[in-house]
Amino acid sequence: MKKILWIFPTAVILLGFYTARLIDERVESLLKTLQLSEDDAKQTIFSDISSPSFYLPGIKELKSIAINDRASQVEVIGKYVKEYTASDDFKKLYNQYRESNKPEPPEKPKTMEELKNENRQNLKDGIEDMKNTRASLPDDQKAMFDENIKYMEEQLKAIDDPDNPMYSPEMDSYMQQGYQQQIEQHKTDIAEWEKTYPANNPDWMIKGWLEEFIDKTKDVDFNAETAIDENGVTVFIKKDYEGKDSLWKLCFRAGKETTESARKFAQNWLSELK
Repeated sequence: MKKILWIFPTAVILLGFYTARLIDERVESLLKTLQLSEDDAKQTIFSDISSPSFYLPGIKELKSIAINDRASQVEVIGKYVKEYTASDDFKKLYNQYRESNKPEPPEKPKTMEELKNENRQNLKDGIEDMKNTRASLPDDQKAMFDENIKYMEEQLKAIDDPDNPMYSPEMDSYMQQGYQQQIEQHKTDIAEWEKTYPANNPDWMIKGWLEEFIDKTKDVDFNAETAIDENGVTVFIKKDYEGKDSLWKLCFRAGKETTESARKFAQNWLSELK
């Protein structure tokens, strides 16, 4: 299998930058190679880190990068990604992501009186619609509506029955008790959310992304043998390797030098975040 790709902790490391004025010529050239806009690159960076994901756009276009050039560019691109993750723009996206994961407060329950009024009106409307539909039907089809109308009218009477337990003060009390329990649970959920998603601090997210990259690439067998199958597809001779995920295989194609350079950068970055 030809070494056709270069790799970093994830696809987005290939795209790191955060302002046009700071883009190194080599990064700018790579962006053109990938046929990716700056906005798309930023979104890809954040999406991959927050997932975490190892999605790589422009794989085919990367074939044009010289093999001997790929490892050296890891350091260049990695620095730009680090700069972007430390930028206000990245933190703004993180805070939006944080808010999207904020637990929703429980909805305050309606009183039994409010529910009674709503149900009463819904039944009245339903009975009226049923009667209007019945009136437009031939006589031989009206009978099947009569039974439904009668049943709904009985339900309407039951709503105002003082002995109906559904709308009793006790039921109001049960509903409020349940609501208070939900309020207490929501407080716990918010405390956990604030701990899991600290404001203005995406470091935990970046750490998880780097750790996953390091873990998934720790056992890439760069000496693995490949062959061409009957369909003309390059496959591993060792069948277990066919079950490896896409990142493992991507690193195999990138080669040992490039992958080790990426792993070293990731490990150094991770040590700074701990």
